[in-house]
Amino acid sequence: MDQQDREKGQSIEQACTQGDFNTLVKLATSAGGLLTDELRRQAWPILLGDRVDSGASEQQQSNQVWRELPRHPDEDQVQLDVDRAFVYYPKDESEQSLDKRKTELSNLIVSTLRSHPMLSYFQSYHDVVQVLLLVLGEHHAAVAVPRISLLRLRDYMLPTISPARKHFELVSAIVKAADPELADHIAEAENSFALSATHSLFAHDIQNYGDIARVYDFLLSHEPVMSLYLFSTITISRRAELLEMPADESDILTFMISKVPQTLEIDELIQNTLTLFRNHPPAKLPGFVWWRLSPYSVLKTSRNVSQPHSLKDAEILCQKQIQHLRREELLQKRVKLLYLYRRPVASLTATLLVGVVSFWLRRSGQDRFILSLLSSAFHYLSRRT
Repeated sequence: MDQQDREKGQSIEQACTQGDFNTLVKLATSAGGLLTDELRRQAWPILLGDRVDSGASEQQQSNQVWRELPRHPDEDQVQLDVDRAFVYYPKDESEQSLDKRKTELSNLIVSTLRSHPMLSYFQSYHDVVQVLLLVLGEHHAAVAVPRISLLRLRDYMLPTISPARKHFELVSAIVKAADPELADHIAEAENSFALSATHSLFAHDIQNYGDIARVYDFLLSHEPVMSLYLFSTITISRRAELLEMPADESDILTFMISKVPQTLEIDELIQNTLTLFRNHPPAKLPGFVWWRLSPYSVLKTSRNVSQPHSLKDAEILCQKQIQHLRREELLQKRVKLLYLYRRPVASLTATLLVGVVSFWLRRSGQDRFILSLLSSAFHYLSRRT
């Protein structure tokens, strides 16, 4: 570590000691990020707002209270994913050490799901938890995992994937706002190309441990939507490569866009992402995609990262979001049903309308007048034929 990094490290430690959130954000965003895992262990809990809930979460984990809670429906899938964890990092660990890490990883995930049963597990969630475990250790990760789940990943942990699809629409809108030509060229690709990277905060796609830790320095110091802007920036940085591909080869385009390159200039990407965010903020994206998001989406409720919600408040927001999602789905089903039976419904509506008009005419005494008009019209038409 050179002199400049040593001075930066001292600044990071000082910001952590003083709880100076804004300074910590600047340091995490600047070149090199938070530098080392030792410094991250001090900084990430502050960036995640762990102090809001640290006592309760640590006590629950240490007392193993979660073991007595009902089993979560997704635990079998959790175990399958944990069994294939730690593929790319850490390197050169013994089988015994990896088994211990996998047990810790499983405990972190299962304890979070059992303690917050409204959350649904998704594949690649274990990649996120894996990063937190390696950087923070099991004890501090026990506080961080529930918070990142409820305050950053919540839209991906709901009963259906439909809220996540709106995230993908945001990515398409960001690219369209910044690079219309590229957006038109890749328009035929499925916008689910952003799924793997965004819902794992890139942990499923970036294979270098130092790189993913650096990316988390940036993402944890900014609001959740920034991960979508980062993916959009990566996509735009590949415009020459993507424009060479046939626009009508949607499957190939979808596959290629979804694959995050392993060689990344992360500091440059971060600065370009911030510029993209400033030039095209969420509320001004085309297609009103931001305004179509649920008001309870984590992208909207977790915007103020310096004043985060407590887990209790986040649970309430999650329940409201699930209720809102169910109302939306019910409305969509009713609209589809009306469309399916649109002709019978139209006939019934016309019949009812005729009945109502007839009743009004009789009540108002206008029925004879209308009948006389119809009779005159009938005779007139008869003479013409």
